[in-house]
Amino acid sequence: MPQSTLQKLILRSAAGGVVASLAMANGGCSSNRPPAAASNQSFAASGVTSAAGIDDRWASVVLDDAQRTEVMDALRGAVFGETAPLCVAEFGVRFEDVPRAIMTAAPTVEMALMKQTFIPAVASVTFLDPGGQEAVASIDLRRMTALSKVEYLIPGDDVAEPASRLLDSINGLLWSNDTFFAGSTTHRRESARAEVEGVQAVRILEAAVKKSGGTPLSSKFEPEKYQIELMMLDDQPARIEVRREPDPKVLSWKAWAGTFPLPEKASALGTAFDEALRAWGRTPLPAKVRDVSTDQE
Repeated sequence: MPQSTLQKLILRSAAGGVVASLAMANGGCSSNRPPAAASNQSFAASGVTSAAGIDDRWASVVLDDAQRTEVMDALRGAVFGETAPLCVAEFGVRFEDVPRAIMTAAPTVEMALMKQTFIPAVASVTFLDPGGQEAVASIDLRRMTALSKVEYLIPGDDVAEPASRLLDSINGLLWSNDTFFAGSTTHRRESARAEVEGVQAVRILEAAVKKSGGTPLSSKFEPEKYQIELMMLDDQPARIEVRREPDPKVLSWKAWAGTFPLPEKASALGTAFDEALRAWGRTPLPAKVRDVSTDQE
């Protein structure tokens, strides 16, 4: 093939590619530019010559009155029934604000949040079974459900059958109570306090133990709590434990700092946490947590 013919083909191919690129950039036949899938940051002055600046004129949208009304109507249409009013914390602090408060407090005392663990409330009864063996029956009062278990101090094959019978008895009493755990997740999320569910859980355990022929010896209730682990600038650990308490106290906490105790660091952590809790307590939130309905009744 002659040299001039090859050059003409190359030039034509390049020109066709440029035309196709321009057509794609212009959105075909449309004269309106499509919204850019980008943030409102511009890298034009970043010093990177190979990266074109982002046109941020399309990165955000301001709704007109008609669009705003349409969005609000759609949001309201997703809500059924009576909505809970917003209010500040009745007693100054809320147990539910603990995760937010520690994230606010940790940076102010130069600590890094490493781990948060939520431990459900637990009601338990120590008893002697019909054969005279000691065991513990318990109910974990989790946020969305309840879990029962029976543990013998001396496990073995001979205790498997009585443990299974007692579990059946506990679960039967537990889930037949319409006003307790099986009734609604609302009560499950908002309480788990000793004077409400703790008392009922202990009564259920004691009744189940007696029904199976056992003898209750003692009972105990541990409220739900958070265990939070942090790290200081010198790589030493810190920790704070928060327990739910009956109103009006709401909660209690205890802080530790240092591999070897550093009381001043622990005190600073506790003070910052308490201040953050009270600041979040001034933020209006629903007065009462309720179940979310997905179908209109």
